[in-house]
Amino acid sequence: MKIFLSTLIITLLVICPMAFADMVVLFDENTASEAGGGDFPALFPNHDADSVVEISETESFAGSVSVLATPSQSYNNIIEGWEFPVDDYPYLTFAWKKDGGTGIMVQFAFDTTWAYRYYSGVNVTDWPGIQLEDTIPEDWMMYTRNLVDDFGGGWNLTGIALTPWDGEAGYYDFMILHSDPEPPTAVEAEDKLTTTWGKMKSN
Repeated sequence: MKIFLSTLIITLLVICPMAFADMVVLFDENTASEAGGGDFPALFPNHDADSVVEISETESFAGSVSVLATPSQSYNNIIEGWEFPVDDYPYLTFAWKKDGGTGIMVQFAFDTTWAYRYYSGVNVTDWPGIQLEDTIPEDWMMYTRNLVDDFGGGWNLTGIALTPWDGEAGYYDFMILHSDPEPPTAVEAEDKLTTTWGKMKSN
């Protein structure tokens, strides 16, 4: 019976990893257990100004890859399976850098509506958002923000837009929603299922 229950729990974790985790990995290593299902660029069917989203194997903040987005933006406000309640995962950790240009932004859809944004450098469009730095991040910069403090609670994150605006490209990595105010480590994010299983066994 114990073997059966252990097998069942592990199976559920593999099938529905987000339901049991204390974090949601939006993007880190582009693996199947992440919210992108192992093909993060495919989440972005909408592009402005011939923008592209692809996996970069030459730039990374943590691990071996990052996601590269070219100007001006690529976006999807209704990603299948993305209804992540910020009340459960109030903290967002992410890292980014930028090749040239004047500004970079990431946008999050609030129950399918674009509303919540972080940017560094110049806000080219004057869309409402929170400025993190006065200049673009030429080297990797990581931030942990409290989405509830920044934008209020009671909403679901349903989509994302990668908006490097101008220059050559923006790189995004280590994008994680989490319940603990301390940012996750790269090992925890990469081995999320094992970490979660260990916490379940200890309870």
